[in-house]
Amino acid sequence: MIGLIILFLLAIWCLLTVLAMWVGYKIGKRNHFPKTGIFTGFMLVMGGWFVYWAIEFSYIQMRIKELCEKEAGLTVYVTPEEWRKQIGEEEWSTLKSDYKGIAGKSNFKFNGKNYHSSSQLHRRLFSFTADDRSNERFTSYDIIYVDIYTNQVLLRKRSFGVSARNILGLKFWLGSIDDCSMSDWPENDRFFQRNYVNH
Repeated sequence: MIGLIILFLLAIWCLLTVLAMWVGYKIGKRNHFPKTGIFTGFMLVMGGWFVYWAIEFSYIQMRIKELCEKEAGLTVYVTPEEWRKQIGEEEWSTLKSDYKGIAGKSNFKFNGKNYHSSSQLHRRLFSFTADDRSNERFTSYDIIYVDIYTNQVLLRKRSFGVSARNILGLKFWLGSIDDCSMSDWPENDRFFQRNYVNH
């Protein structure tokens, strides 16, 4: 049903475009510029969207690049060496990554933001995530790793992407925006696994 409505609206849009081009041709012919009239009619009804989208694409790409350079990345609050000293060698030797247990907390508050439990790496270390989709164009995604025995945040990973919300999926170009999503960070994950988990 929705597909038929979309097709009907697209058909009306195309008819309006043809009508605007015809009116533009008539006005342009009267002033000795028929091709300019056709082009103006097209741009008023259909082409204007492409101009708007080109400007919007440039703005979003520029803003995402700025956010990725200034705010995204890995922030280490407690280095692996410091944390290992804090918990002691005896405790460190018992922390295996295959530990299966139930998360002690479902929520965690950090820097004024509410995080939700994501996964458990061993009995002490949990990851919590928070994402912000309030902006119409951008999405931020945070992961923090917390020692739940001390409620100490060891590190934070932050990334930015483009919000997938758009009218009827017409903004197909959103997928081609270069962002800094979590999927681009395998090296950071390897850093974490090598240094905070005893294998």
